Amino acid sequence: MDRHLPAPSPSPSADFGGAARHVDLDGPVQYRDFGGPPGAPVLLCLHGLGGSALNWAVLAPRLVATHRVLALDLLGHGGTGPGPGGGADRAVAAQLDVVGRFVDEVVRAPVTLVGHSIGAILAILHAGATPRQVDRLALLSPPVPRRTRWALDLRLASKLALLRAPGTAAGVRHLTARRAPTELVREQLTRATPHVQRIPAHAVDASVAEAVSRAARPDAGRAAATQWDQTLGVVSLLMHVGRWRATIATVPPRALWLHGTDDPLAGAAPARALAASRPDWDFVALPGVGHLPHLEEPGPVAVRMLAWLTTDCSSPADPRG
Repeated sequence: MDRHLPAPSPSPSADFGGAARHVDLDGPVQYRDFGGPPGAPVLLCLHGLGGSALNWAVLAPRLVATHRVLALDLLGHGGTGPGPGGGADRAVAAQLDVVGRFVDEVVRAPVTLVGHSIGAILAILHAGATPRQVDRLALLSPPVPRRTRWALDLRLASKLALLRAPGTAAGVRHLTARRAPTELVREQLTRATPHVQRIPAHAVDASVAEAVSRAARPDAGRAAATQWDQTLGVVSLLMHVGRWRATIATVPPRALWLHGTDDPLAGAAPARALAASRPDWDFVALPGVGHLPHLEEPGPVAVRMLAWLTTDCSSPADPRG
């Protein structure tokens, strides 16, 4: 690993959330350093929509004995400012630009990309577009289109049409502005999993505190617009079922795909079917887990990840689940 990467945090488990650092990538980008041995392989974690690098703070301490764990605040999230604007297509491209520049300018070595939800979609896209930067992929609960014989997932196409309808974005912003950050965070968690009680209270409290800080920033409105455009961009990608399947088929690195059987946002059955199109990828169904496996069951997730990370990439895949 290049010496340009800052020294590891001395005690990541003692400071929930790791060490917050900033790097200028045509604007300040915040990331969290959860520590790990000097020179260890890097896990670069990408959170989901509306989340932040803090979402990895429960899982990361279980991985740092053997890996350096870093997590980005994507554009418009956490401590990172909004994107450049330009609509849905540009929102996704801008997030990928940040990931690529961070690997080149900060890590300066290939990484294992660990992505949750929309962060997993970004990880797949980045690995396909810039394979020199990615050794492996670890995907947690990526959204998937439904299995269909049609070119479009009509459910996602209808959702995209609704999101793009005149007044929808303004209406959502108005309703969100009237809600307290505490209420918004807890509602987001409730939508994501039927097992909210498993998420540590201190992790929820940290997310609420960050949401309060985020809402008070002068760029809060533009950050919300970045998140909205990113949603439109990802839904637009996924609704073209054949194209998305073809995208996955061309991604060079091997992947570990962890998916909860109780995920209310991304069904385990279509996830398993899509993962099966890559027999060199390892799909693992997590019984009784929702959309937030790294928060609901961090211990078992860490065990699965570490076992897979220490296997030989050149050996045949061992499909499971």
